[in-house]
This record gives sequence, structure tokens and C-alpha cells, in this order.
Amino acid sequence: MSLRTLLNRLLPGKPAPAAGSWGAPRPLDRGQVGRPQIAMDDHGNAIAAWHHRGHDHEGVYICRFHAAQRSWDIVPRRLDSARTQAQAPEIAMNVRGEMAVVWQEREGDQARVCARHMLGSAETWVPYPMTLQVAPGEVVSLHTAMDPAGNIHAVWCQGTRGAYRVYTSGYAAEEGAWDPQPTALGEASARPVYPQLAVNRAGQGLIVWSEEGEGDGNRLVACHYEPAGRSWSDRPTQVARGRATYLRMDLDPRGAAVVLWVEGGEGAVQNLHASHLDPRSLEWAPAPLIASGRALHWPQVGMDGQGRAHAMWRQEVAGSVKLFARRYAGGRWEEARTLLAEDLGPNQAHGLSVNAEGQALAIWSQHQGDQTSVCVRRFDGAAWSPRPLLLGAPGRREIQTPGAVFATGGHVAAIWRQGDPRDGVIVSAVGEA
Repeated sequence: MSLRTLLNRLLPGKPAPAAGSWGAPRPLDRGQVGRPQIAMDDHGNAIAAWHHRGHDHEGVYICRFHAAQRSWDIVPRRLDSARTQAQAPEIAMNVRGEMAVVWQEREGDQARVCARHMLGSAETWVPYPMTLQVAPGEVVSLHTAMDPAGNIHAVWCQGTRGAYRVYTSGYAAEEGAWDPQPTALGEASARPVYPQLAVNRAGQGLIVWSEEGEGDGNRLVACHYEPAGRSWSDRPTQVARGRATYLRMDLDPRGAAVVLWVEGGEGAVQNLHASHLDPRSLEWAPAPLIASGRALHWPQVGMDGQGRAHAMWRQEVAGSVKLFARRYAGGRWEEARTLLAEDLGPNQAHGLSVNAEGQALAIWSQHQGDQTSVCVRRFDGAAWSPRPLLLGAPGRREIQTPGAVFATGGHVAAIWRQGDPRDGVIVSAVGEA
């Protein structure tokens, strides 16, 4: 039993905040810190991870929020082996509070993909990181996900100039072991590709990426994972034709999926498409155009437990950058686009989280003069809240990469980086929707 578990049992718990309230934002780390990630279980426990570079070290750090005590760890914990340059952590947390962190390391011309996890009720991390792959070249688009049984999946693109491949590796909780070797998916690519990963509560998995071909041969492809056979499909299936400049997707508990991507149109116009996977036929529906315009970037998508989805993106309208959302329900995208923010300024920072109950949370950074603030807005299952909620006080330090999670049961958490590249702060706020 860990010291934190013992303290949680001996010390009285703090009362949870009232519905619709957030705790005060709290700094978790400062210095040369990188993009933070956050995940949360159904009980309100959370984990945050980020990259920190010091004068004599560089590594992956985590910090945990304990719902029973309504508090974060006092000191962040380093997860990597402290022997290499570890960076770009990605995290996963299932409904039971089990956790996994994956990251990449550099050692000479070798790129290494590593993982470490915590399973079971003992709240103890495995003693050492596990190396999933070591190979010359670079690693891009590393992601991880975990199902309720504690099975873990990781996906990434690895390669050298002119030869890149998508790889996946899995951890089987029943056997307590990672795959001996990563599995290569699809064909080699001359340029890096950027796979996306989703795993649902039934243990099904989906990986989607954009594949380049000659002439008009560009297309989006997908591989499926079936837990019964514990294997990925050996041949990618076509999602749609075209070339995605930015791709996001999600998978619901029944196996339905939505893939959202941006594709260049005529002139400076970008088009936003969405394709849907039927869980019964395993066929992808034609991809309708759900938005079009100038400077259309960074779409996000999330699904609930009934196959409904939310899409969110930024787009230039009448000289200013605005934030839009659109909902998919009843087999179609709702016609009206909801304006979440009037003017984002020059920032590219926003995020979206949708829980199984059909609620959603949008987060973004808002510029007002020389001040920057973090705003959130909640969808209660029927409509977005009338106005945004400000987290903390506006400040002069630039805010980057805000992220949020809306867990089942109404638990919410947000995280962001604030400051310049050499002097940043990782900040988080936790509350109840």
C-alpha cells in the first residue's frame, strides 16, 4: 500500500465542491516545461503529465489529484529512467483509476518509445519503464489509451527520411505483459504520418491516419482492434479519399466512430469533413462537409455513450478568429453552428471533452488587449451554457495548449501551460460541472 493510500484512509476527506464550481487554479511545476496532459477517472481522481528540462536533467513528470483529499501531490514525480532525454508524454486513465504514461526518448541517433503503468488497487507503479521500440530515426504522433480491464494500447509513427511506418504495441492485463515486438500497420510512407488512437469501454480499438498515394491516391485509412481475438486488422480499410492536414476521431462504447479532418480547398479556403463508422456493418459513411472557410484549423471531436458527437474548431470570420461547435445527433449534423467565442486573437489553443452521459466541456484561451485568460463552457446534454466561465484571473503571460476532461459523474479538470518557452508554469483547476 502506498503512503498516499494510507493517508487517504486515515485522514478525513474534504467535501467536494458544489455542482457548477471550480477550485482555484494551482501551479504544478515551473521552468522549461512542455505541453501538459490530463486524464480523470469516474471518481474524480486525476493525473497530469508533462516534460521538464532543467540545467542538468530532462524528463517526464507526473502529478496526481486525489479526490478524497481534494488535493494534488505536493511534489511531482519523475517517471522515466533519468538516463536519456525523455519528452512528449501521453497519458491514459481508465474508469477505475488505473494509469499509463508513454513517452519518447533520444539517445544518439536512436529513438526509443517507453511506457510505465500503475494497475490494481495498490497504487504502485511498475518498478521500471518498459521499452516498446528502439530504432534509428524519429518518433511522431505517440498516443495511448486504456480500457476498463487495464489493457493498454500505444500507437506511433517511426522512421527515417523516406521510410516511415505506423506501429502499435499493447499490454495485456491478464498476462501482465507487453507485446514482445510492436506491430507494423499499413504500408511504408515517404513522409511522417500522424495516427490517432481511441479505445472504448468494451475494449475495442481504432487507429486512423492519412495515407499518401500517387496522383489522387491520398486517403484516410483505419485499423480495428477486436478484444476477443486480441489483434489489430491486418489490412487498413479506407475511411475516405483525400488528404487530411489535421485529423481527430473518437469511438463510442458501441463501436461507432466519428473521424473529423481538415482538407485544403480552393484558394485559401479549408474544408472540414466528418465520416461515421457504422458499428454493425463496419462501413464508413460518405464524408459530408460540415464547415468551410478561411483559416479553419484544429478541429476536435468527442462522442457520448449513445453515438452522439460534438465537433469544435476555430475559423476566421470577418477578420477575427472565432470558435465554433456543431453537434451530431439522430444520424445527422445539426444545421446551426454554435458560436462559443467571438474573438480568440492569434492563439491556436482550445480543447474539447465529451463524457458518456452526453455532456461536453470546451476550453480555450481568450485574448483581450494585453491580457490572456482561460475560459470554459459546458454543454449540459441539451444546450451550451449562456456564457463562458473564467478560470482564474487574466494575466499578461501567454497561455498555451489548454486541455480539459469531463468525466462521468460530473467531475471536471483543466490544465494549461502559461509563460514563455524558458519560463513557463503548468497550471490545473479541478471542479464539479
